[in-house]
Amino acid sequence: MGYKSEAEESTDDTHEDNHPKEWDFTLPRLPRLEISTEDDFSPDSLAAAIQHGATASRIRSYLTIYDPRLLGQDINANVMGFPLIFYAVASNDEDMVRLLTEFGASASAVYEASRVPLLAFAIMCSETLQIDTTNMVSVLLSKGASARVIPIDLFTPYLQDVIASSEHKGQTPTDGCAEAAWCSQATKARLSKNINLTQRYFLEKSTKMKPPSTKRRQIARIKNCQELLGIPYFLVGQTVATELLIQRLLTHLMMPMKQPLVLCFAGPSGHGKTELARQLGHLLSLDLEVVDCTTFTHEMELFGPRRPFVGYEQGSAVNNFLAKNSGKKCIVFLDEFEKTTKEIHQTLLLPFDNGEYRDRRNGDKINCLNTIWIMATNALDDAILEFYDHNEGIAGDDMEEKSRLLRKLSQQLQEGFLQQFGANSQAPVTGRISDFIPLLPFSSGEQAVITHKCLLGLAQELRLPIQLSKSPLERLIGDLRLLIRRDGAVCSTLAKAHYHNKLGARSLKAGAEKVKRIVLDAYLDDDEEIEEQNNLRDVVIDVDGGEIVGKILPTTKTGA
Repeated sequence: MGYKSEAEESTDDTHEDNHPKEWDFTLPRLPRLEISTEDDFSPDSLAAAIQHGATASRIRSYLTIYDPRLLGQDINANVMGFPLIFYAVASNDEDMVRLLTEFGASASAVYEASRVPLLAFAIMCSETLQIDTTNMVSVLLSKGASARVIPIDLFTPYLQDVIASSEHKGQTPTDGCAEAAWCSQATKARLSKNINLTQRYFLEKSTKMKPPSTKRRQIARIKNCQELLGIPYFLVGQTVATELLIQRLLTHLMMPMKQPLVLCFAGPSGHGKTELARQLGHLLSLDLEVVDCTTFTHEMELFGPRRPFVGYEQGSAVNNFLAKNSGKKCIVFLDEFEKTTKEIHQTLLLPFDNGEYRDRRNGDKINCLNTIWIMATNALDDAILEFYDHNEGIAGDDMEEKSRLLRKLSQQLQEGFLQQFGANSQAPVTGRISDFIPLLPFSSGEQAVITHKCLLGLAQELRLPIQLSKSPLERLIGDLRLLIRRDGAVCSTLAKAHYHNKLGARSLKAGAEKVKRIVLDAYLDDDEEIEEQNNLRDVVIDVDGGEIVGKILPTTKTGA
């Protein structure tokens, strides 16, 4: 292209002791270049387009016109010395990274001049670009990046707060792991300042998970559902549920059935039933319809009136969703299904049995065979909690024992469901359930991680700019950067105070609300006048003597 960066020119630069040259974790700024489908594929133009804000849909349109076999080679080319996918990670656009890996880009790419792996770059972008890259780390892990390229003592055990950089002195940077041999003492110190609790959790989790078998990967690839295998990297806890869900979906796709897949997500409120369904829809790009079953008594309310009743031509949300997705894979999530009535159950028997349904608006036959029906229930909470208390192995690392206990629990749930609802004539619907997916209580560590994820949401809210204009956009608190010192200790303290095993994540949100109140109180006590500005002020949250404390530091000149 006629231009080179210092990075490209210094690819072979090393220090006198043969260690690679230290890198500041910033990418060169590329000139704005147009991507044209009339030219040969250009990694340089693609990287420039990504850096200047092109959308994933625009890039997909560009990539799809080229021969996939040739793209598989060029998509991993270097641009100004850096693998193309580094520019996608720097955009913090998860869809962009998924897109490039779909076309053959490697999540294990390395910047050779400093031997820095992509995963480490993603973690460091939180400092250099001042953005939260927690989800990006999960995306890379789900795409095959090895957690072991990060020094293992930085994330194992994940609840342990990372040793302060000054305390790393004298330790070996790799801790005996060859994959982390690239990491110098200085780089390790920087990583220790930026790696957060949620990232540490998923990094450690990835080292304990059994990789998908070759056959699983092959079936997922053939059925175009590779993202399904990555679900565990986007859900805290619930390894039992995600493993069983992946297994059932793959077996259903592998041997097409004459009935649609009907699953029952059973577990206490706030433990991920809805989140698991949403992640499934998001990762597989499936439309999702969430139905609150507490609001319906009659089948007409759920599916809409039939002709000639008033309003039949409008249908209902569920009716119109099924019609729109006729013959397509989609998800209908029936929340709190135990509160539905016999009338609704009778109406569901036909689509559950043979995948057929009639559009209430015009009587057209709708193909629901590919619809994934998920019934969520809290009715079996006590049975699940009791089983969990008496069978610790179901949350352990022994896969054979876990599988044995899972089969036992699933059988108990099926029997419990039949016993509880058989008297109400719900047994026919229960008999159509393909499998029960149990969602278990969170461990103490998982509780802390969920609390941390809530705090990440609060951090995004506090970071929004102050707006003093009298309008709906008015915001009197903002331009604040939330810094959680010793996030393991802080989040463990909050989780211990607020977690309830029948409320799950809902109870843990109270911990984030407590931190929010601490920030608001400190903000009100601050003597500086509220001004619209581009500078961020740091809010430090810590734990002192078992109490959560916070303070706002003086204004810094660091830009947003």
